[in-house]
Amino acid sequence: MSEREQFSWVWLGALIVFYGAYFVVITVLEAAGEIGLVTRLGLLTAAAAASGLVLAISALVALSRREPGERVTPDERDRAIQRQARSLAYGVLLVGMIFVGCVMPFEATPWEIANATIFVIVFAETVSCGAVIAAYRRSWRG
Repeated sequence: MSEREQFSWVWLGALIVFYGAYFVVITVLEAAGEIGLVTRLGLLTAAAAASGLVLAISALVALSRREPGERVTPDERDRAIQRQARSLAYGVLLVGMIFVGCVMPFEATPWEIANATIFVIVFAETVSCGAVIAAYRRSWRG
């Protein structure tokens, strides 16, 4: 398994676990009517910090597994896979942001718009990771 595929697996797991927990907790607290600004910001900060910590740890593990002085530069296949995944994720992000920015302001609260924006960004990143993983799994050759 390539280092880029491993990174995509780690990032996908972090997105699903931490932001999934964020959205579940926010939904439960909103339904109960027991949520304030500090709670919202605290939950979002915790999700972002936890996912960042997981990425930092995975980067340190990847660096420790390399030979001293070894540089891992992406080859043509890696760049093509990343380009394809980013293009797909960009389309998802664009459609989601059009909905959030053009439709939701007429009927949603500011926090619903903020959470929808966060959801669209996380979903686009999930699509990108999934596309990278799928391309490596099926041995994409371009």
